[in-house]
Amino acid sequence: MEMIDQLRDGKTKAFAKHCFERYSPEELNAASEGVPDQDEMAHWEITAGQWEEAIAAALADHHSQG
Repeated sequence: MEMIDQLRDGKTKAFAKHCFERYSPEELNAASEGVPDQDEMAHWEITAGQWEEAIAAALADHHSQG
């Protein structure tokens, strides 16, 4: 999880790890092309920017393993 480990914000990093472990690359790719999930943002107490950063990091880490 090289990209995730580089995230500085703790909440963003925690959400990115969750995304990496829970979602497939295809699901993350679809999420990255849509709008930030309001329910996840509220649950994780993150902003839209943090949500996007976490999704991108999780997707990048999936690709680096492929």
